Parts: sequence; structure tokens; C-alpha cells
Amino acid sequence: MAKKAKREQPAAMTRKQMAKSQKVRRRERATFIGISIVAVLVVGVLIFGAINEYVLKPEAPIATVDGAKISTKWYQKVWKYTQANTSTTMQQYQDQLDTLNAKTEKTDTDQLFIQYYTQMVSQLRSQLMNIDLAVLDSVIDDELVRQEAKKEGLVVTSEELQASIEQAFGLDRNPPEPTPTVAATATITATEPVTVTPAPTLTPGPTATRMSEEQFQTTYQKQLDYMNKQFGFSAGEFRSLFENDLLRNKLKPILEEKVPTTAEQVHARHILVETEDEAKKVLERLNAGESFEALAKELSKDEGNKEQGGDLGWFGKGAMVAEFEAVAFSLEPGKLSDPVQTEFGWHVVQVIEKDANHPLDEDALAQKKASALDDWLTSQKNTDRVKRYWSSDKIPRTSASGTLGQ
Repeated sequence: MAKKAKREQPAAMTRKQMAKSQKVRRRERATFIGISIVAVLVVGVLIFGAINEYVLKPEAPIATVDGAKISTKWYQKVWKYTQANTSTTMQQYQDQLDTLNAKTEKTDTDQLFIQYYTQMVSQLRSQLMNIDLAVLDSVIDDELVRQEAKKEGLVVTSEELQASIEQAFGLDRNPPEPTPTVAATATITATEPVTVTPAPTLTPGPTATRMSEEQFQTTYQKQLDYMNKQFGFSAGEFRSLFENDLLRNKLKPILEEKVPTTAEQVHARHILVETEDEAKKVLERLNAGESFEALAKELSKDEGNKEQGGDLGWFGKGAMVAEFEAVAFSLEPGKLSDPVQTEFGWHVVQVIEKDANHPLDEDALAQKKASALDDWLTSQKNTDRVKRYWSSDKIPRTSASGTLGQ
């Protein structure tokens, strides 16, 4: 029987070989650690980038009002919603305009509608071009209104909010009574005028089909789903859009009551001509002693007041174009201005009276009350209460399309 081959024992490593082997292992371990560190760093960068993009940036403030944060995420939702509504509305007007322009024969009514639709498309296109900062102003306005409403003790009840939403969707829980219509008979003869005799009974006219509760709930839920899918609005955020409008409506009359009934005003008159040379000649004749009233009736191009001797009555700041206003409020009563150029031509101005607290006339007061909310918002946005952090990278990358009720 053959003998088994004797296994040879490995030769013992020399010190030199052992040192070399340890060096290789250390190098391999260092390489592994280095790769692991790089991998961890790469993963960390990716995670941080994702957190920054989808958590930190959306939650970062795009503006603050008295320290209250308005998040970039909210701005982006409102931006998408506003952009979509404006785009869709503009397209609807454009479609109507295209239809009218395609007609070979256009009536006077067609021409009026063409002019109207053209103007609306132009305005909406301009709104889209300026949407970024317009939406920023809008969300700041809402926060200013909320804070001021709270100071005034104004609240929107759940019943008011629900009623506003139902009205917007067409649900009327208290419809008006049908308006009765009077049936009539007419007797016509060849020699007498038409005689109309009311019938003895009243017959209710036809009424529009009312939206049912079930129809409202279906339509409302459809809108909530759409708003969430297209723009990211939660049900609460969608309702807050209605709440903001209700708070504005409650705040508006309070601000109107705070409008001052007096203001700094001047009582002035002017003579309007076409050229500077004409204005200089007017000034020469006035300085020579001719009547301002007579020259206004003779020379002024302002048909609205030339017969009153150019008298403009009392007016406050903001009522006239800037160049005219600056001169009128700088003149002392009785003094004549040098020729003043505006978009209307050349003026010679004379201030008759000045009053630091002159009562506003009915129309001026009504205008100030009508603009009270907007004026207040503008003034507040120009104070240190509001801080803006807007930048172009906060504009949504994509936009949705659609309008309320889609």
C-alpha cells in the first residue's frame, strides 16, 4: 500500500515578511476607512440636500410681519394658484377675442367687445409678468390684515366662514321668495292708444334650479381634491383663503371710519396753454396787470374750468399730477408760478388760499374711504414691521393650470 504524501508545513515568515504583511493590511484598512468616510459624506450631502430642498427651504420665511413668519411654502402655493387662475382667465378672454376677430363682418357691439377683450388680455398678461412680487405683497397683506383684525377684536365665526364658502359654490340656504309677475292683456284699436289692463291674479315667474346640499358637498369635495393635487392646499388652508377675505371686509369699515375728514389743501387756479412761449406771454400779461379770470376765459385750453376763470377749487395732495402739485403746494397765496410743464401742456398757476386742515368735500372723502384699506396696507408695508426675504430661487419651478371650480 502506498504511503500518503506528507503535507508540507508552510515555512515560517521572516520578520521582514511579517512587517510587509502588516503594512499591506494597514494600507487596506486605511483604504476601507477612507472609502467608508467618503460614502458617509456623500450620503450625508445627499440627505442634507434633500432636507434643505424639501424641508428647510419651504419652511424658511419669505417675509415676516412683526416677527410672524410667512413661509416660502405658503408663498409658492399661493403663487401657483394665482398663476393658474390668471393664465386660465387670460386664455378665456383670448379665445373670445379670437372668435370675434375671425368674423368677416363685425357689428359695433363686436368692436366694443374686441376692445374690451384686448384690454383684459393685456392687463392679465401684465399681471403674469409681475406675479412674483405681486403674490409676495398679497401674502404680506393677508398677514397684516390678520394681525390688525386681532387688535380690533375681529373674528370670523365658523358659521360666517361656512356661509361664505357655500355662497361661492352656489348653495343658498335662504333663497328669496319668487318674484310674482303680473300677467296683462292688451286691447288695440285703430283709433285709440294701447290699453294695458292688469289681470286679477299674480303668477310667480320661473325660478332657477337650486343647488342641493348633496350637490354642494360633491362639488366642494371635488374642489378640495383639486386644490390639494394641483397646488398643495390642505382643506384648512383652502378655507383660510375665504377667511382672509372676510377679515378684510370686517376691517375695511373700521379703517374707513378712521379716515381724517380734513387735510392740507390749496385753492388754486390755472391757465393751460400748449407751449412754453405761450405760457411766458400769459405770465407777462398777468404781471402787467391783466385779469387772471379774463385771460383764463380767453386763452386756457382746460375746457373744464376756463369759464370759471381757471378756478380748480380746493384740492389736496395726490389729486393733481406731480409736477403741478409740487408747484401749487409750494406757492404762497397770491403768487404766480413760472411756466410749469405737465403731460397736458404748460400751466401758469396761482394759489388763492391755503389751509392745513381744510374739510374734505363729499367726493374726496368718499374716495379716501374707498381706498382706506389699500392705503393702510401700503403704508404698513413701507415700515420696519415688514421684512422681506424673497429671491428668484423661491419661485416655483413648475406651475399648474386651472381655476376655482375645476
